[in-house]
Amino acid sequence: MNAHEPIGHAWQPLEADAESISRQFPQPLMALANGTVPAFVLRGAYSSGDCTDLMARFTERGYFSRDTVARESQLSGGPYLDLGTSLGRMGADRDEFFAHADRTHALFPRLFAGLADPVQTIYRNLAQLAEGKTVKTAEEVDGRRYGPAIFRIYHGQEGHKAHIDSARRRAKSEYAVSRFAHQFAGILCVQKGTIGSDSIIYRAKSEGKLAAVVERGEFEAYAKAQNLPRVQIELNPGDLYFFYTENIHKLPQTARDRTRVVLAVFVGMSPEVDEIFVWS
Repeated sequence: MNAHEPIGHAWQPLEADAESISRQFPQPLMALANGTVPAFVLRGAYSSGDCTDLMARFTERGYFSRDTVARESQLSGGPYLDLGTSLGRMGADRDEFFAHADRTHALFPRLFAGLADPVQTIYRNLAQLAEGKTVKTAEEVDGRRYGPAIFRIYHGQEGHKAHIDSARRRAKSEYAVSRFAHQFAGILCVQKGTIGSDSIIYRAKSEGKLAAVVERGEFEAYAKAQNLPRVQIELNPGDLYFFYTENIHKLPQTARDRTRVVLAVFVGMSPEVDEIFVWS
């Protein structure tokens, strides 16, 4: 298993296909939310050959150059490049956010032509973990759709410090996705970076006093002192995993010998709601 378990703890991801996971857990997503397991890892969920072909298309279109950001409306800058529509980055302007999402919906079918659709690969596997609920791209009551997924392109030492992701808790209350009680993420590896440069998930939620520790940037020292259980998920091209984003997690700022590229989604779920919303 390519997941690193801290000494003295037995909190490990489950590696299996979605059908096997759903047989083992009657409510797989709640098993993540309750901390029973840190992640579900689906090895080879998408073709590694199609990953290689996608990378070639990205290279042809210049998606690895920051100069392209100024020319290509679907790319956004920051500590990494996004190919797709980010609610976190663009949500301050609702009209522009939804207009950008429309362009993403138009772009992705062209980008995936002749290949298996990686977005549908994520949605299809999520549906098998969804406890009989309907999985769909998030939308507002007026029918405007969010982005279906987003490619994240990491160069050099780019990463994310310890944090949580929660539309419900992060000033996105004006958006429909904020109504869900639980938030998850799905990550599909398209190109692997350096060993040790993938996500680390802690068995800890940013609540109470711990929220202040995270806010001050002191969580990693705290986690080490408290010997908090943690796992690091190492992915190869085509591997997919799901985890609970309200567990504190980070992406190490590790020097990479090649660009790390993933396709990512957020997932909103409430036990009493029949629909599961997916967005980026």
